[in-house]
Amino acid sequence: MSDRIPNDHRSFSDSADSQRVTDDRAEPGLRKAQTGVHPAAIGVALAAALWFIAVTWVSFARGPEVDWDLVVVTLFFIFFFGLFLFTATYALKDPRWRQRDTSLREFLRSEVGTATGPMRGRDVMLEIAVMPLSLALAATLIGVIWIAIH
Repeated sequence: MSDRIPNDHRSFSDSADSQRVTDDRAEPGLRKAQTGVHPAAIGVALAAALWFIAVTWVSFARGPEVDWDLVVVTLFFIFFFGLFLFTATYALKDPRWRQRDTSLREFLRSEVGTATGPMRGRDVMLEIAVMPLSLALAATLIGVIWIAIH
């Protein structure tokens, strides 16, 4: 059975080596990741999440039972966001993840190193922002309909 399975898988260290930022003296097969994720991409996702919470409070806060549920959900958001910030502070200080700073325009045009390989900055921005923005827009639409019928 094992003779049918190709042995072309790479170890974790091999994939990590292929993603590392290289200089001009490095091996010719390794590509240099031009930049990391721009803070504006994270800001868009965070703003959409806050928009979602605000729309939920404005649309559905109608009594103590519902308000309590909204408080619990909001506290979960704050807790998970706090954990995200806590872990992000370690990654920001780690010299292995240092990338050069870029403007938003340069980020959108550049190549970004990701775990699955390099991607264009525009594609990275879309992957980060589409889901939170879609959920915020859907919550807004549902909230408007809810307020209109009640």
